[in-house]
Amino acid sequence: MSGEFLKRIRPSGIVSAEHIADVGAGLAPSDRTEREGAEIIKRLRARDSLVLLRDDGKELNSAAFASYLSQKMADTAGRVVFAIGGAWGVSNSVEQRADDGLSMSRMTFTHEMCFLFLTEQIYRAFSILEGSGYHH
Repeated sequence: MSGEFLKRIRPSGIVSAEHIADVGAGLAPSDRTEREGAEIIKRLRARDSLVLLRDDGKELNSAAFASYLSQKMADTAGRVVFAIGGAWGVSNSVEQRADDGLSMSRMTFTHEMCFLFLTEQIYRAFSILEGSGYHH
């Protein structure tokens, strides 16, 4: 389902998604987060803005998220990159590199659910900004 939302956005050429494969099967949680963090940092460019999805981040309704995303894209010289941490969270290097933190909910969801919710909200945000009527 998340792929459907990405396809709907993709004609604009603005949104893409990357998944980091399980890089630490069998490792201690702290080692896993460090490896995942190194992979996230490696994929970022210096001018990118990193928005970390986290349980203690700011919660926004859909209209506020659309405005936030529009402003973030206008203010960022590079890409606006959203990161969903692994099962054990994210490394200190990712936390320090993050420019902002948002929360989908105070509840805990699987990564797949968070990705689905995020892609739908990004699609909804673009729909709000374009006045397409998807959000009413």
